[in-house]
Amino acid sequence: MLTDALVADAQARLLARIDATAAEVGAGFPHAADGETGRWEVKPEGSWTGGFWVGLCWLAHALTDEPRYLTWGLEWAERLRGRERDQTHDIGFLFQYAAVLGWQTVRDPVLRTLALAAADQLVAMWHPRARVVPVGTRAEVSAGTDDVTIDCLMNLQVLWWAAAETEDTRYHDVALAHAERTAAWHVRPDGSCFQSVHFDPAGESVTKHTHQGYSPEGCWSRGLGWCAYGFLEAHRATGHPEFLAIARRAAEYHLSRMPEDGVPFYDYDDPRIPDAPRDTSAAAILASACLGLARTGRDGRFREAAGRVLEGLIRGYLTPLGPDDPRPPGMLLHGCYNLHTGEAPDHELIWGDYFLLESLLRWQGR
Repeated sequence: MLTDALVADAQARLLARIDATAAEVGAGFPHAADGETGRWEVKPEGSWTGGFWVGLCWLAHALTDEPRYLTWGLEWAERLRGRERDQTHDIGFLFQYAAVLGWQTVRDPVLRTLALAAADQLVAMWHPRARVVPVGTRAEVSAGTDDVTIDCLMNLQVLWWAAAETEDTRYHDVALAHAERTAAWHVRPDGSCFQSVHFDPAGESVTKHTHQGYSPEGCWSRGLGWCAYGFLEAHRATGHPEFLAIARRAAEYHLSRMPEDGVPFYDYDDPRIPDAPRDTSAAAILASACLGLARTGRDGRFREAAGRVLEGLIRGYLTPLGPDDPRPPGMLLHGCYNLHTGEAPDHELIWGDYFLLESLLRWQGR
């Protein structure tokens, strides 16, 4: 059972991890950490994940009101300056969590300016025939201008925010077109989803596949998390009931397939299960999405499911895992970034840490 004491203890461990990380990484951005040593791989320019580190600082500030987290958030957000012009959908990940969340937390106008610049770049990248924002020529995974992934639903958050912030309809129009196309191209009737769709110059879908899942026909669990979370945000921004229905189906797919501890394998359809890797980052994303669904639809099933996932993460994957565990406290173990390329297949992942802390705050109604 997920108790208040367990939640508070997990938050304390995550805050300790944030403090230790800030002392370790210097001016760089933590990306993935070795599960045995806790040492971070650092990305000098932030990769696609640097925003989650800044976002952790904003969440820590909201939780504690400690001034050091505000200072760190502003410093690391400033280090992302220039990335808002990159030709990649990943700027949505970067600036939603570094700049939009920061603006909402501390109202620093520099953060608002950075976030709006990122939104302008996403609009500029829009493919009018395909009606999507492609991954872009500088994307971290499968760079190109003829590919759109389920991941980009999360990047639309910058556009939904910019539309509400400025009342400029072009942000809303691009985000809505992309969400509608994603619903048509990526989502299956059972709630599962394809990761990637390639389209031809006329904007028609030609190939569906995966970059990080087991196979095109399977369902990559982190992609399912992006699907549930991203379509819920699309519903919140537009009120369209079909987006809420898709988010619910995606979450229900996880509920129907999740292991006993609630933490999915990196792909629900890998035939090597139960010997396939888990992905705790997918679990944390899905827990946060389920809590959002519980609040939006007043459906206790989703809150109960989120509690089960969070308890599984805290008890089974968040260091220390016993009195003799020498690792730094607050490491969320067994995240799987990219099994195909061998990049961080069994590591602590900075976005896993972010969504775990976000989920714990959502659990508390914050």
